[in-house]
Order: sequence, then C-alpha cells, then structure tokens
Amino acid sequence: MPAPYKDRFAGKKVLVTGASQGIGEATALRFAEEGAQVALNGRKEDKLIAVRDRLPKVSGGEHPIATGDISREEDVKRLVADSIKAMDGLDVLVCNAGYQIPSPSEDIKLEDFEGVMAVNVTGVMLPCREVIRYWLETNQQGTIIVNSSVHQIIPKPHYLGYSASKGAVGNIVRTLALEYASRGIRVNAVAPGAIVTPINMSWINDPEQYKAVAGHIPMKRPGESREIADAITFLAAEDSTYITGQTLYVDGGLTLFGDFEKNWSS
Repeated sequence: MPAPYKDRFAGKKVLVTGASQGIGEATALRFAEEGAQVALNGRKEDKLIAVRDRLPKVSGGEHPIATGDISREEDVKRLVADSIKAMDGLDVLVCNAGYQIPSPSEDIKLEDFEGVMAVNVTGVMLPCREVIRYWLETNQQGTIIVNSSVHQIIPKPHYLGYSASKGAVGNIVRTLALEYASRGIRVNAVAPGAIVTPINMSWINDPEQYKAVAGHIPMKRPGESREIADAITFLAAEDSTYITGQTLYVDGGLTLFGDFEKNWSS
C-alpha cells in the first residue's frame, strides 16, 4: 500500500460512521496517519476505544468516541453535535456504516428489508443533513464521502434490501452534490467490490469460495480495506477539489463485465 502522505489532513476534523471495524477502521487510521483528528462512530463503545488505541496521536487532540445508532434521528443529532464540540469543528464526513441480510426476495421479511434501508439509507441521510446544516449555519465548506457498493449498479439477487439501498445512496450523493455545489460542499461516493472485511468472512475463510470470488474479478483478487480507505481520503483531499456528485468504483474491474474479457458474443 502507498505510504501515508505527511500531514495531508493536518488540522482537519473528520467524522467516520461505522468505524469499529473493516473499511471504517481502515479509513479512520488513514486519516489519522495523515494528521486528522477523527471522531469514531459505532454502537459499541468498547470496540471504538480499541480502534482509537490503534490510531496515531495528532496535534488536534484526542480522537473522540461518538457512539450512536445512525438510523435514529436523536442519536445522530447528538453524535454529530458531540463530535463537532469535541473537535471544535468538522471538515469531512465519511458515511461508512452499512449491513445486509440475505434472503430469496419472495421470502424477505418486511422488518429485515426496512432494517437494511434504515441503516444504509436513513443512516446516510441523517448524518449528511446534520453536517450540512452545521456547514451552512457556520458558512463553511466541507466534504462528504459515502461508502456505497458495486451493487449501486450491479443487481444482487437474494439481497434485495442491500441492492435497493445502494441504488438509493447513489442518488442521495448526486442530489446533495447538485444542491450544495455552489456552497462549496462536495459530496461523492466510493463503491467497493469484493473486499476482505469482517462482513465477508464466510467466503474469506473458505478456500473454495475465496477462489470462486477471486475468479469473478478481472484483477483475480479481492480488495483490502486499506485500498478503499485510500480512495476515500483521495476524495476528501485537495487532490479532488473539482470532483463532486461522482461514484468512484474501487472494484478490481468487477464493473467491467468480466465475462466479456474473452470474446464470445460475436
């Protein structure tokens, strides 16, 4: 992996939702390695403290813990306000938290579908709303990066709620980007493919399934959480100041229709 840029985010204040493991943890680490003070959100304080203990210290102060359920309005209002107060500001919001529940679509339970949508869609809208309100009230610019998925555009049978939620996330990003572009607020998404994270341990720990997953990817390997964190920090940095409303697919070529690598259709 590339070495961290020295002090690229020195003095910056960042809030990462779903920061207790996987891509969220890797993203928090990347920001902190590059000088940012990072507020860590999740539902379990002990896991967030363990992540904080692994982050390098920065000049801005301690990395605050911001527990709360991002699908609940009162929790989000509190954790955003507490993060801003603890860090004396906020420059970047990373909406990373999300989950999925498998089921044949004819058998999907309404509560499961609504639960996935609550975390993956409402859990993006609410933090974005609260942070944008803060930036507008204080006349500040800011950057939002949402962790989406290749299933923003690729159907995922047996995961109807997840596919629907990621499709919605794509339009949340585009709508907010257009609505607030003139106010200096940028909104983008990163869409990972198959990544080695705790949510995917069922195939990661099975050699045959791992081989099958890798075989579908043009680069012939799954990605690492750090590679997604690299893309997220790029979209938060000065390197990308003229980019908004975009989804960056970080997928090893998964969205390139790999079955067409060898010509079989003509």
